[in-house]
Amino acid sequence: MSDERSGLPEVERRTFLRYALFGSVAGGLGVFGLGSLAFLWPGLSGGFGETITIGNAEQILADIRAARAPLEYPSGRLYVVEYDPSAPGADEAYGEIGVEVGDSGLMALYQKCVHLGCRVPWCQSSQWFECPCHGSKYNRWGEWVDGPAPRGLDRFPSSISADGDLQVDTGSVVPGPARTANVLAQEAEGPNCVDL
Repeated sequence: MSDERSGLPEVERRTFLRYALFGSVAGGLGVFGLGSLAFLWPGLSGGFGETITIGNAEQILADIRAARAPLEYPSGRLYVVEYDPSAPGADEAYGEIGVEVGDSGLMALYQKCVHLGCRVPWCQSSQWFECPCHGSKYNRWGEWVDGPAPRGLDRFPSSISADGDLQVDTGSVVPGPARTANVLAQEAEGPNCVDL
């Protein structure tokens, strides 16, 4: 049957509702599928897994010294710490990992505990990194001090660009130093934040 006014075939109400239901279900599943695909294939531009520009190296060094704390960079899952490249043993342990800025150096540490993967926060009072999960402790260079961790914090290779910016390659993880490599030999400077 056709509608005399429009010349189009007349559609039964039941058929129209069936097509509308199927169309809305198919559209919803399509949107869900595209959203799932986007979740499983994230865009990594400028974040973890790539080389990240942190900022001006001289300014980062000044900020670390003023705060007496590492620079935390959450989107890169890293801390930037100051280290002394002229310390006995530092060149052998950190020469390829850290970068020199004037008479000091900067090094990027992975925030993940090498024991079981918890995020390791900075303890301002002890001047150490202290894992709240199982009590592993690392000095301000990320070297193992105490706890069940098998080695020091892992690191990321770093470089200084031509315009003086610190760049960190978060796509390459360098294993932390062995428990015996305690170049800094830093004692806790105050009470610990984690006592397990």
